[in-house]
Amino acid sequence: MKQRFFILIFAGSIFANVDPTQTINGTVVDAATNIPIPNVNVYIKKQSAGTATSLNGNFSLNYENGNNVFLTVSHIGYADKTISLNDNSEVVVIKLDEMFFEMDDIVVTSTRTQKLHRDVPVATEVISRQDIEDSGALHVQDLLNSYSGVSLQTSVDGGSMLNILGMDSRYILILVDGQPITGKFNNHVSLDQVPTSQIKKIEIIKGPNSSLYGSEAMAGAINIITNSKSSGNHMSFNIRYNGTENKLKADGINHGSESLQFNTGKTLGSVTANFSADVDFIETDKTIQQIDADDISKYSGTIDLEWQPSNRHSFRLKDMVYSHAENGTSSLMNTSTRISRNTALLNHRLSFSNGWNLSHTVNHNMYRRTYVQERPWGDLVTDDVTEESNMEYESMIQKKFNSGELNAGFEGSSASYTSDRVQNGTQSVTAVSLFGQYDFYLWNALNVVSGIRLDHYSEYDVVLSPRIGFMYSITDRWKARTTWGKGFRSPSFMERFIDWNHVQFGYRVLGNAKLKPELSNGFTAGVEYYHPAKYQVSVMLYVTNFQNLIEDYSIEAGLLSYRNIEQATYRGLELQGRWIISNTWLSSWGFNIVDNRDNSGILIPNTQPLSGYGRISYKSPKRLWSAALRAKWVGAYMPEDYNPETGEYEKAGQSLAASTIIDMNAKVNIWKQLSLGFGIRNAGDYTHDRYGPFIGRAMYIEISTKITGE
Repeated sequence: MKQRFFILIFAGSIFANVDPTQTINGTVVDAATNIPIPNVNVYIKKQSAGTATSLNGNFSLNYENGNNVFLTVSHIGYADKTISLNDNSEVVVIKLDEMFFEMDDIVVTSTRTQKLHRDVPVATEVISRQDIEDSGALHVQDLLNSYSGVSLQTSVDGGSMLNILGMDSRYILILVDGQPITGKFNNHVSLDQVPTSQIKKIEIIKGPNSSLYGSEAMAGAINIITNSKSSGNHMSFNIRYNGTENKLKADGINHGSESLQFNTGKTLGSVTANFSADVDFIETDKTIQQIDADDISKYSGTIDLEWQPSNRHSFRLKDMVYSHAENGTSSLMNTSTRISRNTALLNHRLSFSNGWNLSHTVNHNMYRRTYVQERPWGDLVTDDVTEESNMEYESMIQKKFNSGELNAGFEGSSASYTSDRVQNGTQSVTAVSLFGQYDFYLWNALNVVSGIRLDHYSEYDVVLSPRIGFMYSITDRWKARTTWGKGFRSPSFMERFIDWNHVQFGYRVLGNAKLKPELSNGFTAGVEYYHPAKYQVSVMLYVTNFQNLIEDYSIEAGLLSYRNIEQATYRGLELQGRWIISNTWLSSWGFNIVDNRDNSGILIPNTQPLSGYGRISYKSPKRLWSAALRAKWVGAYMPEDYNPETGEYEKAGQSLAASTIIDMNAKVNIWKQLSLGFGIRNAGDYTHDRYGPFIGRAMYIEISTKITGE
C-alpha cells in the first residue's frame, strides 16, 4: 500500500512539472524568392491565440499542447497555409505561395485607418501593383491616363493637366504616402515626376475629402503609396529603350528614349533601408503641338529608412529628390526649363498599452523652377525663377473601441512663394487645422464614418469641412455605400498675388488678394457585389456642386485678373468590374458617363461624356512569362480651344470622332533573376494633329534583374 502511495506521489510530481504550453518559433518567407514577409497573421483558431510576423518575417507563439492543433498562416496576396503542430519547439520556416491576382487589399486613404477594401464605407478605387505592371507605364500620368474617366490635357505652357471625371486636377488632391506634393505649374501638379517602379499601389477616393485632407480635396484625392516596407535584402535593375515615331517631324524618322531604374533594400535587425533611383533620357518629345521639347532628362531618387526598436515605437525617415532638365528649339524661340524638388519626411509612431496610438510627422518640401526664353539669334525674352517652400507638422491620435475607431489630429503649416511674377517678389501664408473622425457600426450591418475639419488660413477666415458616409451590408456579398461631404480649395499664390506684364503678347495679369476659397458640396451613392477571389462589380453615381469657382476676366483692355463668380455641377455614373477568371487569367473593365455643366447649363469645355477601358492579363503557373492587353475608348465630343485674347473657350469647327488606344506588353523570365520585357503603346497608331495624341505607335524593350538574399 505504501509502495503504491509513493508511486502516485512521484507520478503526480512529474505531471505537475509538465508545462501545458508550448512555443513555436518560425519565419515566414515568399516561396519563390525566400524574402521574409512582414505583418503575416499567424494564429491557432481553436485556442484564440495569434500573432504577426516582424519586419524580418519572424514570429513566436505560445499555445496549449494537445492533439489536432493546427497553425494557420495568412497574408493578403498569398494563399493561406495550415500546418499541424507537434510537441517540438524547433524553429520552422513557412513558405507562402503568392496568389497571382488579388481581389482585395488594405486601404488607408479614405478613412486614415487600415481597412479591407470591401469594408470601406467611402467609394475608393485601388490600382494595385499587378495593375501597374500590366500597364507597362513608366510614370503615374501614363498609368492613370489608361483608365476611363481620366484624361491628360496639354498646355501651350508645357506639361500635362490631369482631368478625372471631367474635373480639373486643381480640385483633386495629389498625395505621396499621405503627404501633398508641393510645387505646381499653373496650379497643376505634374505626375511625370513619380516613376511607377517606386509605387506599391494607388488609392483614388471619389467625392470631397477636405474633412481629412483640407485644401484641394474638393472632388477627391489620389494617394500614391510607395514601396516603403520592403523587408529582406534585395536589389533590382531595369533598363528600357522606347522607340517612337513622331509623325509631325519633317525628317520622318523614329526617335527614342531610355529609362533606367534601380532599387535596393537591406534589413539589419530592426532597421530596414530602401533606396531607389530612376533616370529618363528623351531625345525628342512631341506631346504638345505648339512646343518642341528636345533633350529631356529626368532624375529621381528616394532614400527610405525605418527603425522599429520595440513593439511600441517605430521611426521613419524618407527623402525624395527630383530633377528635370529640358531644352526646346524652334525657328522663333529657344527655351530652357530646369525643375528641382526635394521632400524630406520624419515620422514617429508610438503605441500605448491602453490601445491608444500616436503618430506625428514633420514634412518639408522645396520646389524650384527656372524658365528661360531667348530668340535663336541670342536676344533674351524672359528669365523666370519660381521657388516654393512648405513646412508642415501633423500630429494624430487613434484608438480602437469595441464598436468603432476614433482618429483626430492637428496640422500646422507655413508656406512661402518666390517669383518675379508676384507682388513684392515673395509671399507667404500660414495655416492651422484641426480634424476628427469616428468610424463605427450603428448596427451589425451598418457602418458609419463621420468627420469634420477646421482650417484657418492667415489670409482669410475659417473653412469648415464636414463629411459623413454609410455602408450597409445587404448580404455578405452585396454592399451599398453613400457619402456626403464638403470640400474647398485655397486660392493659389499666383491667383492672389500675381503681378506680371506679358510684354510679348501685350497684356498684364494682376492678382486678387480678396479671393475667397472655392467650395464644393458632393454626394456619392453606389452598390457593389463582391465574390471572394472571383469577381467584383460596382456602380456609383456622383453629383458635385461647385461654388465660388475662380475664373480669369478682363478688367479693361489689356488688364486681366481673377474673381469668384463661376458655379458648376459635375455629375456622372461610373461602372467598374474585376473578374479573376482563373489563377492565371484576370480581367477588369470600367465605363464612365460624365455630364458637367456650368450654372447656365452649358457643357464644361472639353468634357468627355463617354469613356471606357478593358484589360485582360495572363501569368503562367510557374511564372515563366506573362502578358497583358489594355484598351481605352473615348466617345465623340466637341473640343474647345482657349482664346487668351477673349479669356473664353471657343468650340472647334467639328466634333472629335470616337477613338481607341490599345496597349500591349509581355515579359519572359529568361532565368530566375533575369527577365526580358517588350510592349507596344498605341498599337492602333491613332493620332490627331491638333488635339493629340501626337505620338503614334511606340515600342519598347526592357531587361530586368532582381537579386535577393536571406
